[in-house]
Amino acid sequence: MKINLSTAPVLALLAVIVSFVASCHSSAPAPQTSSSAPTKKWEFSTGPLPQAPRGDYYEDQSPAIGADGTIYAPGASGLYAVRPDGTQKWFYKPQYQSPHFPLHHALIDDNGDIWFDVTAEVDRLIGGAMQVGPDGREKPNAVSRDRVSQLGESYDGDVFVGMGGSIVPINIAGKGADLKAHIPGYGFSFAQDGTIYAVQSHGLIAYAPNFNVLWQQDVDAGGEPALTGDGTIVVGGNGGLFALNPDGSKKWSFSLPSHLLASPAIANDGTLYFGSDDDNLYALGPDGKLRWKFSTGDKITSTPAIAKNGTVFLGAADHNLYALSASGTLKWKFPTGGQVFSPAIGADGTIYFQNAEGKLFALDDPLDNGELTGQWPKRGAGLRNTNRGLH
Repeated sequence: MKINLSTAPVLALLAVIVSFVASCHSSAPAPQTSSSAPTKKWEFSTGPLPQAPRGDYYEDQSPAIGADGTIYAPGASGLYAVRPDGTQKWFYKPQYQSPHFPLHHALIDDNGDIWFDVTAEVDRLIGGAMQVGPDGREKPNAVSRDRVSQLGESYDGDVFVGMGGSIVPINIAGKGADLKAHIPGYGFSFAQDGTIYAVQSHGLIAYAPNFNVLWQQDVDAGGEPALTGDGTIVVGGNGGLFALNPDGSKKWSFSLPSHLLASPAIANDGTLYFGSDDDNLYALGPDGKLRWKFSTGDKITSTPAIAKNGTVFLGAADHNLYALSASGTLKWKFPTGGQVFSPAIGADGTIYFQNAEGKLFALDDPLDNGELTGQWPKRGAGLRNTNRGLH
């Protein structure tokens, strides 16, 4: 075919345009080449997880971080102690840990000892909590009853273990667990004045330090209550996020009918960040009014972590860790091979998180994020996962 020379440049331009459009619609994922992308410092295997117990997503795994930077990560069959450079310090495997149930919780108490959940299958399913020292050696304080829903430590130094709808205190000075002193509840948090806020099937309950009931509110709550600097209790649940005053009166609520909301994180300015099974991360002002929302590719069952520079780090079931600005714009996302759990931020700004592949990741933020900060900046409140307000 003869081509008129005057039309050749036009045809060449069309060819370039067609090639560009084809590349834009390619199904192959584009690599992250932006200079603002995070750098993976290392990844550490904590063991492959069994099939998701809830069918489509896994229960959270969140590491605790010690004063020396050691990361204590719940794994598939035991607790891992990992140095900040990604090398293994030690591994503790409970003797009767079931291969069908991974560990989910890690807590560092005021003495520097580490607590974690165990699940055994003997004649029936039995759960409990164990204590090891910083060297990985087992200590005598342990308690067993049912599968663990949460660990925490009150301001007076007692470790609390949620098991099968009961919260059991353990005196770490050597007196051990007091199974007779248990109180009803699943998730819980501690105020500085000794008040214990606990979630149970009938709502949110406030207990005095002597375990007397102060008040009870009928809200459809779940997870751990988060505490603001002025004492407001904020809890997610089925159909909404609920805020209550310290006296138990309702302050405000944010409604998302037919959706399950995860426990929130709270920034220094009072902004609340929480995820939902509608795939969105929400940001509310201290008055409960929506500021913005950000859509991910799947459910969010984790709690965000907040950095000093305002960055919000979020794990989602779409296998990504997201970094968002305080105004809700995407800074970057880091893809993995499995559902991403609740992240933490080390003292040097390193971002740590676990995922459903059975891996612990350490990322170097391209910006100086200024470490973890906020009124309730992550799951478990602080790096030790004590669930103390104003940690």
